[in-house]
Amino acid sequence: MKNRNHILYVWNLEVGKRICFGLILVLLCLPVTVDAAPTGRIAYAVSGFNDRLGRLDFNLHMTTFTEDGDFKTTPLNQSGMYPAWGPAGDTLYFIQRADTQSHIFSININNPKNKTQLTEISGTYRFLAVSPNGKKLAFNGWTREQQQQENQVWVLDIDTGEMETVTSIPHFGRTFFFWGISWAPNSKKLAFSLERPGGLEQLYLLDLETEEIDILTEFNIDFYPVWSPDGQKILFRRWNREFDTMSTIDVETRAITPLFDVDKQTGMWTDWSFDGQSIIYSRWGAFYLHDLLTGKTEQLFEVDGSIFVISWWRHEVLSVTPKQKFATTWGDVKRNLR
Repeated sequence: MKNRNHILYVWNLEVGKRICFGLILVLLCLPVTVDAAPTGRIAYAVSGFNDRLGRLDFNLHMTTFTEDGDFKTTPLNQSGMYPAWGPAGDTLYFIQRADTQSHIFSININNPKNKTQLTEISGTYRFLAVSPNGKKLAFNGWTREQQQQENQVWVLDIDTGEMETVTSIPHFGRTFFFWGISWAPNSKKLAFSLERPGGLEQLYLLDLETEEIDILTEFNIDFYPVWSPDGQKILFRRWNREFDTMSTIDVETRAITPLFDVDKQTGMWTDWSFDGQSIIYSRWGAFYLHDLLTGKTEQLFEVDGSIFVISWWRHEVLSVTPKQKFATTWGDVKRNLR
């Protein structure tokens, strides 16, 4: 009897071990659901009345997402447009206009009152973008010594202050405007939108090493390109008669994927999430997050005024429980330019 009880004890012990092991495997295989809040900082310009200038102007703001899921909006007390983060997240670059001329400046967000002028010569500059390696700025425009028809893409070396044109696009006696510039993640290429004859705005790809330009899209009105973090896609907005469509284009295959439609009254600007799974965009004075995996869109927060350009610096996603509702987790034929 004693041996029998011992055998039963050993058998029960082995069965218990197997059951526990099986439960552990089941628990490990179950999907884990966590609440994720956006982190990092969003810089943007907001329209409003400037008391010093006595007119409407754009003023820079920054919203910081905190680790507890809340957010804090801070006026940077600088007039400016086209804000763009440096890769470290402590330096913000922007274009500031005075009368009919503009300069490019930078500020440290820990001391935003002190700004540094980066351009030696004033001009009409637009669509500022910082290279991911933090060494150069890209923008379009013309200097005060040039005519408006000489509108080109420029690259400025942040360390030396030297700037040069990287395009020589023919203007045919009229001005053609750019509608967005974005760096590739490897800092070797630029995507831009350019108005061409016939009222079209097409997307182009500029190789800064070879100076070759490829056409990405044709026969449409496509603008505001933003390169994805992995470098495989470019987000852009396509004009339609009744509405516009947010879309992506595969850089290699040129395949275009429509994402969602937006109305014509949007005043819309966009940027990618750090992981490339979501995009943030503005509509008038509100920010929205669109999840590319689920197709769902959620409003984040509102500001007092119309939003102009979004630049999102974000280092990671933390698993936290938000104080208020946020959505989950947040870029072969070569042809001559015509």
